Amino acid sequence: MIDVSNLHISFDTRDVLNGVFLDVNAGETLVLMGRNGSGKSVFLKIIAGLIKNYSGTVKINGNDINGIYSPEGFDKSYSEIKIAYVFQKGGLFDSMSVFDNTAFGLRRLGFNEDEIFSRVDSVLDRVGLKGSEYKLPSEISGGMQKRAGLARAICIDPEIILYDDPSAGLDPILSDSIADLIIDIKKDSNTTAIAVTHDLAVAKKIADKIALLYEGEIVFWGIPDDFFSKENKFAKQFIEGDPIGPIDIFSQ
Repeated sequence: MIDVSNLHISFDTRDVLNGVFLDVNAGETLVLMGRNGSGKSVFLKIIAGLIKNYSGTVKINGNDINGIYSPEGFDKSYSEIKIAYVFQKGGLFDSMSVFDNTAFGLRRLGFNEDEIFSRVDSVLDRVGLKGSEYKLPSEISGGMQKRAGLARAICIDPEIILYDDPSAGLDPILSDSIADLIIDIKKDSNTTAIAVTHDLAVAKKIADKIALLYEGEIVFWGIPDDFFSKENKFAKQFIEGDPIGPIDIFSQ
């Protein structure tokens, strides 16, 4: 599904990603972890086609994304590949209601209003926002904003969902509910996903594979059981939050 080979990108002479190799199988959830500033969100934005000045190869279903994300827009031959991006803080439009935020992607894709109403109504019910359709983002809680961002993403029936720290800033109970939603979305739609998170409980719950980034490279890649076994010295330090170990806490 997603195949990344020798991915490099630098900003202001600083190497952010320095030869990343990984793959995500269809229907699989990869959790990407690492320190702040380790390049996790940059990686997501490359997959989404938002950042282009990289070297290396990124393929989706065997097609190089430089062909999918052409300057003229999506190449028609890849029009069935729908990728949804769930922003860290919800990324909602302040002046739009929850309903209109959720309907945004469908309207961009040209759906008629009857189908939009049906899809949005169903999705908002699914994420627990029925009754809040016509509230503005400022009128709902942070957790509800996260769920509205999820609703907007799944409304277009994406093949791939990119989650940028979906539980950031939430208490453990709300974080767990977001993790449950991510699992439900995968079960219902068989979506392929990459999720960036610092939340170890969320990672353990949703991941099929975990990748740990440090200094632009993948220093652990494997199943959650192996990550949480702490046999990998990088994973052990990251999990325990120990200042002493192979991860230099003062480096950027």
